[in-house]
Amino acid sequence: MNDQLARGNIEAAKTIKNLVNPVTAQGSQIAKKPKLKQIRKVPLEDFKALYKHLHVGGFLDEAASLVLAYWLGVRPCEMRTITVTDNLVHIIGGKKSAELHRGADRTLIIGKPNILKLVEWAAHRMSECPRTSTAIRDCLRKECRKLWPRRKKHPTLKSFRHQMGSILKASGESPESMAYIMGHQSTESISVYGDGRLGAGMKSHVSLAEGAVLGSIRQPQKPQRYGQKRILDEIVFPAATRGHWYIEMRRRQEAKNVLTPKS
Repeated sequence: MNDQLARGNIEAAKTIKNLVNPVTAQGSQIAKKPKLKQIRKVPLEDFKALYKHLHVGGFLDEAASLVLAYWLGVRPCEMRTITVTDNLVHIIGGKKSAELHRGADRTLIIGKPNILKLVEWAAHRMSECPRTSTAIRDCLRKECRKLWPRRKKHPTLKSFRHQMGSILKASGESPESMAYIMGHQSTESISVYGDGRLGAGMKSHVSLAEGAVLGSIRQPQKPQRYGQKRILDEIVFPAATRGHWYIEMRRRQEAKNVLTPKS
């Protein structure tokens, strides 16, 4: 449907929209396919290989989306509103918090000139792109399968956002700074993105612009769930563990063996 809308075929898009999926139709007995596990770590080598494949094949919209997702970690709905001024990258947040209001706008700094130039090209390309985000994602999925036909799982644009979350967690940034860079309105949102262990040894080339306002970022209202920095109880070890505890236990065991000799 989105592909037909992008091509201007309104009637064809309406016809497709009215079709009923037999798998999800009410009363259907057809088993649903399990969702594929998402890829949350994408090596730099894979990014370079995919970017080159897309560029050589003439898929410039997909290549531009890939650049913005990898270096900025932005959502697909935010890619068309990015502007670059000097070394500052301005992003209009795509997460709605109220009707006709979008929050989590941010301004980031890119220190490396070559990355900045690439991001500037990608932002300009996406600002003039007439195709839908769905059409771009579908084409990207298709090209990933061509590039890596033997792989069972392939990266998506969201994979690169997860990668950015992992890098930020491994970098030791404050929760407020991570939320700002990711475009979150709460410090709690970063918990579902990435894993700090997957970002070890990797570096983020974006940082907060001078004067970034972090005061509007909300703190979690509910207490942390079990296993997430919530103190459940306190375990007190006896003072003997600091000194002769091992020797004392060994003496008791030897005394017990003397009282109950083996037959």
